[in-house]
Amino acid sequence: MENRKLENNSDEKLRYLNAQKRVREIRGFYAHLIAYVAVNVVVIIFNILYHELGYMRIKVNQFYSLIIWGILIMIHAGFVFLGKEWEERKIRKLMDKEK
Repeated sequence: MENRKLENNSDEKLRYLNAQKRVREIRGFYAHLIAYVAVNVVVIIFNILYHELGYMRIKVNQFYSLIIWGILIMIHAGFVFLGKEWEERKIRKLMDKEK
């Protein structure tokens, strides 16, 4: 009887730790996304304000950081939202479908 309580408690603790890890990953992604948006809004505003009005001399090379960082954000999102848990859910779903 005590063994069963320990197993249940251990299982519950493991689920809690996994959920805690997942929340940290999601929070990290959102912090990364907020930093991306904030920095790039400042870069865009700077480019608009410090160029001659009526003639925008904004070039693509001024936005390389926005483009490269945007690609990195998408990769980060893939790891967070389509990571190993996604694979496990998909496998379970396909196995249930075959039953």
